[in-house]
Amino acid sequence: MKQAFERMGRKTHIVHLEDSLMDELAAFHNKGIDFVILWQGVGLQIGATDEDPTTVWDHLKVPVLCYHGDHPVHMPIHHKAMSPLVQHIYGTASFAMFANTHFPRESGATFFPTPVWFTDGVKGRFEGDFFVFPKNIDDLDATLNGWRAASQRRIAGFLLDAADAIIGEFRNGNRTNHHDIIDGMLNPEAMAALCEDLDNSAFTVRVHIHMVLDKIYRNMVAEHVVNDLKDVPLKIYGRGWERFQRRQNPNHEFLSFDAMSDNAFQFASRYGIIDAAPTHDALHDRTLRAMSNRSGFLMGSNWSYETFLGGDYSDLFFDGAPGALRARAERVMQSPDAHRAQCADFARHYQSHFSLFSFVKYLEEMSDMVRARARA
Repeated sequence: MKQAFERMGRKTHIVHLEDSLMDELAAFHNKGIDFVILWQGVGLQIGATDEDPTTVWDHLKVPVLCYHGDHPVHMPIHHKAMSPLVQHIYGTASFAMFANTHFPRESGATFFPTPVWFTDGVKGRFEGDFFVFPKNIDDLDATLNGWRAASQRRIAGFLLDAADAIIGEFRNGNRTNHHDIIDGMLNPEAMAALCEDLDNSAFTVRVHIHMVLDKIYRNMVAEHVVNDLKDVPLKIYGRGWERFQRRQNPNHEFLSFDAMSDNAFQFASRYGIIDAAPTHDALHDRTLRAMSNRSGFLMGSNWSYETFLGGDYSDLFFDGAPGALRARAERVMQSPDAHRAQCADFARHYQSHFSLFSFVKYLEEMSDMVRARARA
């Protein structure tokens, strides 16, 4: 991001959250700060105490743009700022919707899809007839069995019912965001029971329930990939796959991430990666990296390509319908080059709509808006 800003003529500094932070900020402030970007909102509460909520940003009186890749129920302290100097921006539309519904602020959160800012690449060298599936999981059976054995029956019963609804929606078309499913089940009667058993406020209970259930979706999608592609060559990177390893499927190789886990080797096979998005309307960062590498991908989400790009890219996305992923994998295996060409077309189309240039200009416009709002 720093390089992108500087390519567009904006001098940019990265300030580390260390003991020297205040001195660095003071020095930059004396020279003039256009705006501050806080990734995931980390650092938003610097300077605030239980007695005085005033932050360092309030003292500096500069626009603070928090760009979030995670759902608001994870580290909610990074999403709750009320200051008119703060603007929250989400890379996923449903995250912004949830924040605007449940996190009261003077100004609404906004949405801008994450641009492709990765610059590493395999430079067109694709070898090996297999898919790469990089994903850590928490075993779904272990999670559900733990809830079945839990002593707090009303809480456990709600979690099990919600998990069943989330799994059912994925198998039936993945049209509804799993957080919307959870909210639909948190009716007044359910909330009253959960607040009583968890002995906490409705807001805290809602956030906690969403946070606990959030991984159900992604772990379920991940397990579906391995189950639906039982006869397809997969290299599966990550922890948590012991139950699947015991099957000794000769088509599946289970590997551990090492020091190269974030490097381009994940994108160098002829078939490309399979990705499990964190929610039904998201593009995950690994897919964005596949796009920068011009490699192939199949994405487990219902990202709205028709709305955002005005084109049909349904062959690149899958839901939990029986055989849907398997059919897409078959097309890839029959013609890897054609698949990569379609993925490259998607990448070009995406980057023309959500380019780094557009992202920088969007942030500049947001900072101007925040500055005007703070003066009002």
